[in-house]
Amino acid sequence: MNLRTKTDTHFYLYNMIKKLLLIFGLFSAIIVALLTWTFYSTFYKNVELKSGANCTIFISTETTWEEINLQIQDGFKIDNQTLYQSIINYKSLSSTFKTGHYTFSKPIPLNQIVNTLKNGNQTPIKIVFNTLRDLSELAGIIAKQMMFDSTELIETLTNVDIQKQYNYNKESFGTMFIPNTYEFYWTVSPSKFVERMNSEHNLFWDKQRLLKAKEISLTPTEVSILASIVEKETSVKSEMSTVAGVYLNRIKRKMPLQADPTVIYAMGDFSIRRVTFKMLETESPYNTYKYRGLPPGPICIPSSIAIDAVLNHKKHDYLYFCASPNMDGSHLFAKTLRQHNQNANEYQKMLNKMRIYK
Repeated sequence: MNLRTKTDTHFYLYNMIKKLLLIFGLFSAIIVALLTWTFYSTFYKNVELKSGANCTIFISTETTWEEINLQIQDGFKIDNQTLYQSIINYKSLSSTFKTGHYTFSKPIPLNQIVNTLKNGNQTPIKIVFNTLRDLSELAGIIAKQMMFDSTELIETLTNVDIQKQYNYNKESFGTMFIPNTYEFYWTVSPSKFVERMNSEHNLFWDKQRLLKAKEISLTPTEVSILASIVEKETSVKSEMSTVAGVYLNRIKRKMPLQADPTVIYAMGDFSIRRVTFKMLETESPYNTYKYRGLPPGPICIPSSIAIDAVLNHKKHDYLYFCASPNMDGSHLFAKTLRQHNQNANEYQKMLNKMRIYK
């Protein structure tokens, strides 16, 4: 006798369907999870660098997508070209890339590479410059590391209106640039570069330095001009504060500075190794043998070490100095002209012995 009722049958079928749906749902969830995992593991998988070091991509205003794509392909080992192209198409990178300098130093997902170029997340460039002869040399060094060229920068540096904007003239403008290491974006414009240098100059001339400049009755610009002479007088850093002290003693006594490097600068011949009496007659406001006081501008872009040597000069009674006959770059200092002439004669003898006449 069959005791199963119609209700029991419906209940049985309901349970079966419920179990099947549960199994199907669980199976579907597993499939979705697997697909998701596969997608993300592929989409966010790190792409290795070909060189094993860095991949640097430069994008200027004239760079084409084809050139950018070539840089990417040359820098990374892209095994899944289909995925790569899909990401590029989805994010329209070929038409939305940003100019800039981008450095990738470790494996990175394709998606992140694309986002970096699309959003313009540049890698800063470290700009380093030390003591330089003039603004033209500065422009040449800086432009080699930036998107603009040296002509653009030198046009900005020699622009009279820009010089006036920062309260300088053509002679003194070089004192605004303090040698150091700075970070810039490759795409910075020449005017923004100058603006940043002015900000760095103001940071360098803090309250303490301004106070020290005031104590020796010099402006920051005048300190830098004197520092440029100190810079060219000696390559021995430990001597700089002593040399600065000599010049400050001369300024106090209203004596001419009589700095040989200013004569060389006035002549424009930087190969000169021996300043002769004839050279001392060179007509120029930079010739400190003919004109008292500081020259109208720096004879080089001085280092911060030379500037601080002036601000922290050694207090002494020396009024003279000349290069040592040891020819080691050091100098002999003297309080009297008689002692100085003796030192100078010894140095002249050594120059004659070495046949250095100019």
